[in-house]
Amino acid sequence: MKNIIILIFSIAYTGFFAQNIKCESVDYLKKTDNKEYSTYQYINASYSYSRPLLIVIADEKVFTKIHLKVPNLFSTKQEYTDINLLGIKNFDKDHISDIDSKIIDDFVENIIKYRSVNNLPPYTKEQLKSQLKFIQKDNDICRFLVCKK
Repeated sequence: MKNIIILIFSIAYTGFFAQNIKCESVDYLKKTDNKEYSTYQYINASYSYSRPLLIVIADEKVFTKIHLKVPNLFSTKQEYTDINLLGIKNFDKDHISDIDSKIIDDFVENIIKYRSVNNLPPYTKEQLKSQLKFIQKDNDICRFLVCKK
């Protein structure tokens, strides 16, 4: 009887205090030094305090295609719970301009602030910059996500 009560309270505890979050936000046509870019954040987290993240940088055309697909591609069996996309107009990963670098730095800083405000485990700027993923085609996103078939 004691074991059954412990089991019931364990299940109730998990149900009452678990963190279930699902949201997305998109900002189109921001500008830094007259260079246009857009940002997108998708979160689908259940019972995860660490909230591992994926940061993807792409050209604006690829960004437009990807951010519409992410909720449909996202599977619950992901390594990541937070997906952050940055789409920069005329972005070339092989020739990153100073303005592009500034936009990427600001994007990373905003992720750090978001995690701090929401009481999530912190990352340093260096840690996040080492995790940047650059993609050139919209279907490249499935190299990093477990895409639903």
